[in-house]
Amino acid sequence: MIDNDTNKPKMRGNRRVICHVSDISEAGKGLSLNNIIKDEPDRKLDLFLVTNGNDVHGYFNICPHQGVPLDLKPDTFLDVERNFIQCSTHSAKFQKHDGLCVSGPCTGSKLMKLPITVDSDGAVLLGS
Repeated sequence: MIDNDTNKPKMRGNRRVICHVSDISEAGKGLSLNNIIKDEPDRKLDLFLVTNGNDVHGYFNICPHQGVPLDLKPDTFLDVERNFIQCSTHSAKFQKHDGLCVSGPCTGSKLMKLPITVDSDGAVLLGS
């Protein structure tokens, strides 16, 4: 989320507000953020969020098998049953809570997890 007055990311302390929990669909939410890396403010980082019950988990949008994005269609990160994160390229399946690959060509590998917290008002924050 961007502060419209300053055109900078909205912050709460040292954590960046990236969306509201209600913005995350049943199949997940993809985001492309800049102003994350201090020395490279224009570099974009692709990440995604998924819910698991009341918990929100965030990962870089990179499959550990070949480094490709997980989603073929925007904001579609889960399998049909909504039980696992699924790579659209090779159908690898990952657990929502820790990103561990449980089936597919990269079984045993993990997605790169991001520190995500949710404030009492539902704001999803990048950082712990």
